[in-house]
Amino acid sequence: MAKPGFSWPICHEAEAGKPGFEPYEECPAGMTAVSSRTDGDRSFLGRDDKDQCTKTVNQCSNRAAFRTQFGDKRENERKDVTIRQINQNNDNDVFNRDNGCMVQITQPRPRRADPYYFDIPNDKGVKQRAWFNLND
Repeated sequence: MAKPGFSWPICHEAEAGKPGFEPYEECPAGMTAVSSRTDGDRSFLGRDDKDQCTKTVNQCSNRAAFRTQFGDKRENERKDVTIRQINQNNDNDVFNRDNGCMVQITQPRPRRADPYYFDIPNDKGVKQRAWFNLND
């Protein structure tokens, strides 16, 4: 975690320790967090930010639902959603029923409003996470 420009005061009585930093929310249900950076970028930056969410879907299994969610190109561009066809073999390939149906959907991972946190034990010793933001 990058230092915010000062040393964190530590409250030993609260057993909170040092703050943590998680810039991203969880991905929407059914999606997996991935990094948009290449291996060279990650090693150069010294981190592995999983800044995108992705999932693979069969757009042919329920075309109406797929079009409802991802059929508006302008809305996809506004939300920075990309849809990439996975299998682009010959359409006459009778042995591959999913030919042209499988797509990978990628979108930016939502950012947290409060990316910093402390894990503070409650009166029973169970740690609870308290989120905060330095920009407020």
